[in-house]
Amino acid sequence: MMDYSNNILKDIENAEKIYIAGHVNPDGDAVGAAFALALYLKRLGKSPRVLLECIPDRFSFFFGTDMWYNGSYDDIAPDIFFAVDCGDLKRLGKAGEVFQRAKMTYCIDHHRTNEGLAQVDIINADASSASEIIYEILKQNDFDAEKDIEIASNIYAGMVFDTGGFKHNCTSRRTHEIAGALVEGGVDTSTIHSRVLYEHTLPQARLFGKALCNMQHKSGVTYTALTTADMEACGCTSQDLDGIVDFLLNLDKSECAVLVTQRSENTAKASIRSKQFPIADIVVALGGGGHKLAAGVTCDGSPAEVAEMIVEKIIEAKS
Repeated sequence: MMDYSNNILKDIENAEKIYIAGHVNPDGDAVGAAFALALYLKRLGKSPRVLLECIPDRFSFFFGTDMWYNGSYDDIAPDIFFAVDCGDLKRLGKAGEVFQRAKMTYCIDHHRTNEGLAQVDIINADASSASEIIYEILKQNDFDAEKDIEIASNIYAGMVFDTGGFKHNCTSRRTHEIAGALVEGGVDTSTIHSRVLYEHTLPQARLFGKALCNMQHKSGVTYTALTTADMEACGCTSQDLDGIVDFLLNLDKSECAVLVTQRSENTAKASIRSKQFPIADIVVALGGGGHKLAAGVTCDGSPAEVAEMIVEKIIEAKS
């Protein structure tokens, strides 16, 4: 097991302005890890603020969201800045500028493509999630799940999200051990699993249907593309895409799955998943990042063009 010994308590001792941020378009792991850390620092008498571009409605049940900062970033100059679940300065969005102004920086991440971002990097690519790493760090600093049930719940929810309910290949024995400790501490597993994995709105259901109508399959790769008009017609945004690419991957004929969505007039983001074939190198070569079997990248072009380009690269690499 990775040695998580760290100097966080020492580094924050005299820090007054503490900020925590996750990646743009935050998912359940980014939200869970950020607010779990914020709650712990608050328990130590600090007043941390969390910088996220939004908190998706499906994650509004996470504890500590009152520490979310939604004002101007222009004059923020932190004593210490924690980047969680993010290994690329660009992926921090506007918070990246705040990161660069901080006196002290930490990066807590589990992405294999993270080569180091901060003055102190705590990176474990074998961890299921950033939330799992937060647990390990806090466990070495007097964290007790039963006494800190709100922190425990955020960590558990983040782990549930990134493991797909403990079914993705990033789930290790240690992941289950940590989950067991959190369950023993009293987290509401039923509510967390339901809110994180299964609850969807009617607009999200319509968008899911549109994605399936656009679905194509070629040489073991199942893929679909959505334009901004598609999402707007369903009453959705890019925050409503969770679950689509995983559904494509779970088709019996799928070896890989690709979901491409429009992000601007001439850019589109691809989310790529694979059952066994390693896709990370393909994605990194295009300027993206992620894990061996789950990665993402933003490219120039329409959603259809980007989808066809990525599918061809996957097929070429597989052959």
